[in-house]
Amino acid sequence: MFFGDSSAAYESITSRMKALAVVRPLLALDDSPVKRERGWEGYRLAEVALTAIDCVTLRIGTRSAVRQEVVVEEAAESAALQMPGRPGGEYREVARWVVERLINTEKHDRCFSHDIGSVTADGFVVKDFPFQILKDVPDEAGQAALTVTDAAITVLVHAVDVDIASEQIAAEAKLEALLKRARISEAWQAARTAHLQSLRYAKELLDRMEEMKRNVRTIDWEADLEGPLKEAQDHVQDRSRVESQMKQQVAQLLEVTEEEHKRQQLESLDALIGDCLQRHSMLIDMLLKVVPEFRHQQDRQIFVAPVVHARVHLRSQLLEPALELSIEDSQRPLEAFVRGVLGPVRPRVMYLPDYFEALMRVPEQDDVELVEVHAPEDWEEVPDLPRFDEAQHAVVDRLLASIPGQGIRLSQLLERARQWGEDRGPDDDTDHLLAMKTAHRFRHVPVAELLRGEEAVIAVDDGTSLDDLAFGGSDFLLMPAKGEPVGDGVVAGPGAQPPDAPGSGARSTSEDLEPSS
Repeated sequence: MFFGDSSAAYESITSRMKALAVVRPLLALDDSPVKRERGWEGYRLAEVALTAIDCVTLRIGTRSAVRQEVVVEEAAESAALQMPGRPGGEYREVARWVVERLINTEKHDRCFSHDIGSVTADGFVVKDFPFQILKDVPDEAGQAALTVTDAAITVLVHAVDVDIASEQIAAEAKLEALLKRARISEAWQAARTAHLQSLRYAKELLDRMEEMKRNVRTIDWEADLEGPLKEAQDHVQDRSRVESQMKQQVAQLLEVTEEEHKRQQLESLDALIGDCLQRHSMLIDMLLKVVPEFRHQQDRQIFVAPVVHARVHLRSQLLEPALELSIEDSQRPLEAFVRGVLGPVRPRVMYLPDYFEALMRVPEQDDVELVEVHAPEDWEEVPDLPRFDEAQHAVVDRLLASIPGQGIRLSQLLERARQWGEDRGPDDDTDHLLAMKTAHRFRHVPVAELLRGEEAVIAVDDGTSLDDLAFGGSDFLLMPAKGEPVGDGVVAGPGAQPPDAPGSGARSTSEDLEPSS
């Protein structure tokens, strides 16, 4: 292609496509059907969004965040400038909707995405490019707040994947030239661009340090840190000198400027350059911490023996015991487990990725108190008490043994069982035991006893419905039956029927339904 190497040439196209993808969510705000449905046609929502991005980017430090309400109020002021005379509540509603779209609250992962092509060793491929513009995080007090992302800074400085030091030098050269010609308003814009570049430089250095804390093995000192640190030191030294000279030029212009409007612009420019110098002081502090932090993480992650943990089997030691408890009794152990995983302070804003990170975090302490884990056989055995006692079984057996020759209905036997259980209290369930044994006799005809010539009780379903408050289904007819003993040449197979047993054609398979309780 342009330079002989197609992959290198296409990097420029991929970079510009990323910049266009970041701008796309902002431009889509004005095409949203919500704008027409709510009567917001007069608002320029993309410009309100840029105001919100400016508010977050210019207010945060490298580790701080801005409360979402502060961003909404500033974006509402921008909306009021566009459509004066509307109710104040409408301005805040517009601003809040725009801020939530920039956070992308409609997606569970809060990410925008766009397919972008690139050329690799395998040829032309299309990959998904996920990005965020504003990111909601908990601030120092645990309240919901917003922070800047690289994509947001990209939108502000109109570039992506550029050499930061080169763009910083260009911005400050432009600022110096504008100051010499006393073009104050344009100089303020140039200083603001240089200010954002300094913030982006600090953020990239901070990202390196965070990556180092997660896994120091992914950092190659010579390739990833030695060169960038040298460039950062040169950058801080050169930029501090240039900005100090600019601050002196602004002070000189203030001495000779009498026009009040220009004096206000110069004072604002002086404060902005002062903030740039302060950020460079923060950069110097970060540079001084990189080498000790790298060595500390090496000692913590590589050269120290791994910490022995008492591992918890979630299923056998937490899930199964918790399922055996009531909801009230299981609340305390489950809360204790979550508190032990997440620590003593629960954040106000909680996401699944934060929970996973807390589970996988390597502890900073070297001395860990081991918790003894008992083997399953060490737990105290709890006896499995039967549901029905011996007295209930004896009563049910007597009821079934006293069935007259003409038979008796299940409903009548249930009444007798309940009469017997009235003295035992309202919780007596002897009728349940009777219903279960009756259903068993219907589903499993005692063929073996009948073939041996013994007397047995069988249950017959003749289509009569059971009218009972506790049970439904068929009102079985229970009848005594006695079979004729068979000769030695007859084998009692599983499908054999007693010769004179009533209801021999009744169903007797395991698929039959028993009375429902």
